[in-house]
Amino acid sequence: MKLLESVKQVFQHVVAPSGHELRRAIEQLKLEPQEVASYVTEPATLPYGRRVLFQSEHVEVILIHLPAGHETYIHDHGESIGCAFVLEGELTNKQYWLDKEGYAYECGEAVLGPSQFLFAPKGQIHQMCNYGKQRVVTLHAYTPAMKDTKVYYPYEQVLDYVI
Repeated sequence: MKLLESVKQVFQHVVAPSGHELRRAIEQLKLEPQEVASYVTEPATLPYGRRVLFQSEHVEVILIHLPAGHETYIHDHGESIGCAFVLEGELTNKQYWLDKEGYAYECGEAVLGPSQFLFAPKGQIHQMCNYGKQRVVTLHAYTPAMKDTKVYYPYEQVLDYVI
């Protein structure tokens, strides 16, 4: 069965799942890197490639390609929770808090390799980074479908812009 058909079959009836239910749904796909290879997109307007594989009002499934040396913006997922599965490469997930002025500061990080999962609870602010020499490919499922996501900046980056 083709990837898009498999993703639709698994996610089309998913309504308001928990993070663990998102993980179980991703596990049902039994994905291998070669199965998603033709769906991996190169970065265009963002520092990473992003391809929506399935979307309903309840869930959104996205394939992310983070080339070597690239990182996402520091961001949240609006009202959504999420679960990501690493297919290829080594992903560094940096977590952030906001200071009293609303600027992001790093408060921790985790490094994940192939076949590992990453949970993104509602309200989490994070940045995905690829410090390796190989690309990172991840599959993400969010509920509800993402909207009202926000990008954050560290104080130092804003200060550099002002000066």
